[in-house]
Amino acid sequence: MKNILIPTDFSIRSLDMVKAAVNHVQLHAPMNILLVHFFKMSDNIQELMLLSRRMKDYERISTEYRNMMAQLQKQYPARINGIRVECFYGSTLAVFKNFLHGNGISLIACDEHYRFVKVNRNSIDPLNIIKKSGCALLPLNTGSQEENLRIKILRPATTAR
Repeated sequence: MKNILIPTDFSIRSLDMVKAAVNHVQLHAPMNILLVHFFKMSDNIQELMLLSRRMKDYERISTEYRNMMAQLQKQYPARINGIRVECFYGSTLAVFKNFLHGNGISLIACDEHYRFVKVNRNSIDPLNIIKKSGCALLPLNTGSQEENLRIKILRPATTAR
């Protein structure tokens, strides 16, 4: 069974990468999918001391997003063994490699042209750290580069206050 990491920005649109990974010809075995949003580690000492505040990041996951995750698992029962969401905190390659190892990730599926929307001021674009990780990559194509750019322009990223 493969453990696959797929980056997400908690939007329904980002779940297209799950569909693309499930429908990819090379992946025949059942898989565990880990949807991950990337946050840089805060440099605020109070935030570091109050790690329970991280739960607020999970509160950003909409009911619609959770319902769509469940629907995907029901839609592909032979392909998706499990699907869950996790937040990654850090911006160094060593920390990310430990995260991959700790979660048994053998493959990262990602659309290089997808533009991730920040959910708060600590969100980071995962593509750079993913490319440097050394983990096997499954390139996906969930839409054209022009479409992703147009969506980014029409819906600019919002940052927390």
